[in-house]
Formats: sequence, C-alpha cells, structure tokens
Amino acid sequence: TLPGVSQTVILTRLEGRTPVPEEEGIEKLASHRASMAVFLSASQLETLSEKLVAGGYAPETPAAMVYKVTWPDEKIVRTTVDKLAEKARENGFTKTTMVFIGDFLNTEYERSKLYDPSFTHGYRKAVR
Repeated sequence: TLPGVSQTVILTRLEGRTPVPEEEGIEKLASHRASMAVFLSASQLETLSEKLVAGGYAPETPAAMVYKVTWPDEKIVRTTVDKLAEKARENGFTKTTMVFIGDFLNTEYERSKLYDPSFTHGYRKAVR
C-alpha cells in the first residue's frame, strides 16, 4: 500500500467461459480504482482493457504484465491499460501472464511511513 495512492488490492479474473458473479465484474471492480491483479485473462486483454476503462480507470493508467513469473524465461513488461493487448502481442504473451493495474506502478509517489526513519510506530522510535 502507498499513502494517498492505494490501500486496497483486488485479486480477480475476467469472465470467460466460466462466469464470475455479476457484482464482481471487471467494470464494477474498476470503479474503485484500487490496485488490481488479474489472473487467467491473458487471452482476452483487449476486452480487459475495454472493461477497465469503462469501469473508471483512465486509458493511461499504469499497468504491468508478468509472464511466467518465477520461471527461467520470466518477463515483465510495463505499459498502460490501453496498450495491454498490443504489448502482449509484441512479447508473445498468450497464457501464464499476470496483469497488474494501478497508480502504485508509477515511479513517483510518497513512500510508506512504515519504513521512514523519522516516523514513530509500535516497533521503532523516530530518528530525528
């Protein structure tokens, strides 16, 4: 979690041959604009992008695809919501790809206070 950016992570998948409950459709989940991890959806990335945007994410929202995570040929591609399908085609991602969506993928943000030495919490007194 990042202060002022995201405190919630949604783990889900896009409906396909196997449905998801109506209240858990991608558009409804996207309306929260929380950080999202999407499983089992690599073959439907155009649809995923459309539903994410329809639900509330801006097309330029940061996204990342992790192909074959922990395998010797693991590959990570950073992109945006509107370019998921294009980047997957360019990299040959068709299966075994996790998709992450959200502003937590930006490179500039306030760091968590948990690790800030000037912040006192239950396990550490602030160093000033």
